[in-house]
Amino acid sequence: MPAPFVPELFGDFLLVQLLARRAMSDVLVAVRLGDRSGQTFVLKRPVLGERASGRAAQAIQREGEVLAEVRASALPALAAHGELAGLPYVAIEHVRGAPLDELASGAEPMPEGAVRAAALDVARALAALHAKGWVHGDLAASNVMIDETGEAKLVDLGLARRAGEARPEVAGTPGYLAPEAALPGEASATSDVYGWAVVVAECALGRRIFPEDDLASAGARGEPPRELATWEARVPGLLAALARDASRRPTSASIVQGLEALALDREALAARVAAHRARAPEDRTSLVRLPAAEARGSSEKILPPALPMPAAEPAPRPAPPPRRSSGVYLAVALGAVLLFAMGQCSARLPPRNPRGSISVAGVVPPRAHVEVDGEKVALPADGRLELRSGEHTVAVVLPKGTRREYTFRVRPNEHVVLVAPKKGATKDDEEAEVREP
Repeated sequence: MPAPFVPELFGDFLLVQLLARRAMSDVLVAVRLGDRSGQTFVLKRPVLGERASGRAAQAIQREGEVLAEVRASALPALAAHGELAGLPYVAIEHVRGAPLDELASGAEPMPEGAVRAAALDVARALAALHAKGWVHGDLAASNVMIDETGEAKLVDLGLARRAGEARPEVAGTPGYLAPEAALPGEASATSDVYGWAVVVAECALGRRIFPEDDLASAGARGEPPRELATWEARVPGLLAALARDASRRPTSASIVQGLEALALDREALAARVAAHRARAPEDRTSLVRLPAAEARGSSEKILPPALPMPAAEPAPRPAPPPRRSSGVYLAVALGAVLLFAMGQCSARLPPRNPRGSISVAGVVPPRAHVEVDGEKVALPADGRLELRSGEHTVAVVLPKGTRREYTFRVRPNEHVVLVAPKKGATKDDEEAEVREP
C-alpha cells in the first residue's frame, strides 16, 4: 500500500494531494499561500533526481512557456511557472470535471449539441495556439477536460512545438496521431486538426474509431467509419479534417467559424460529468480560513504543516518543533481544499464518508487547546477528528484566555485542515482572512 501523501511547501504553494505520479514527474493539487480566494491549482514538477535537461523537465518548461504566451478560455489559465532548486515547474488552473475519454467511450453516443459544444471548445483552443504559431502535438480525448458547466479545456501541452519545428522522434497518443506524424518531420497545425476530428468522432459514435496500441500504426491506418458521413452536416469540417492528405484539411479557425452559428448543448455535457462523478465519488474539501489570533506572552507558535493529511492509513505525528523564546503573533488558517478524483490518479480514493473531519497541520502550544461546539477536544494520534455533517464552531483557546473561533459547515467526506498563515500577519489581515467554504 503506498505511503500517505504528506503536504509540503513548494515555493509559495502548499501541495495537498498527489493526483498522478508519472515516470519522471509528479502532478499535484496545490493552494497558494496568502491567496484568500480558495482557488486550487494543478502543479507539475519533475521528480527528485530528474535532470533539468531531462524529457519531463523540458515538457514542464514548455507547457509554462506556451501558456504564458497563449491565453484562451478553452486552455487552462497559467498561475505560475519558473524554476525551484534548478528544476522547472508549472502551476495551472485546476479544472474540476472529468476527462473526455471517460465521458465519450463505453457509453451511448453524445447528443448532437453536446458533440458540437466539445468540438467548438477544442477548436477554439487550437485556433488560439495556431494563431501564436504553436502546435499542441498530442490531441487526444484524455487531454480534454470537461468541467461541471459543460465547457471543455485542452490540457497537457508538454509536447507542444513551434509550427515548422523539427520533430526528432514520434510522440503522441496511439489512435489519435495523424498519419504523417507517425514519422519524424516538422510540427504542423494540420496534425492537430486531424487529432481534433478523431476526438469529435469518438464523441459522436461513443467509441474509439482507431483503437490502436502503438504510434506506428497511424501510418497504415485505414479509412474512418462510414457512419461518420451522417455527421458532416452536423459538425462542419469533420470528414475533411480526417483526410489523409494534410493539405485538404480545414484550418482550426475555419472550424470555429463553422460551429459558432450552430446550436450547442452544454447541459448534456454537464450531466455526463455529474453522472461520472456520482459513479466515482471523491474526497471533497473546500477552502475557508479562521481569523488570526494574537497570543500575548506566549513562547509558542503554530508552524506550517507538520502533519500529513491522513489517507488509507494514519501517519504518525511528527515531533514538535523547538520552542521560540520571543513573543509572536499566533494565527490559525482553517483550510479545506477541493481534492479531485481524476482518471490519472495513481491510487483509488476511499469511499464517500457521510461524516466530515478536521486535523491540525502544525503543533498547538501545550497551554492551548481546541474546542468544537463549545467542548474541549483532544485530537487523535493521527490528528484527524471526525465530525457529523452540518454546522460546527471550532475555537482555538490560547494561553491567558485569548480565543478565536469560526463557524462553518462540514459536508460529507469533507476534510478541514488547520494550517498556519504567513509570519507577520497583522490584525487587519486577520479580518480579511475570513472566507466561506
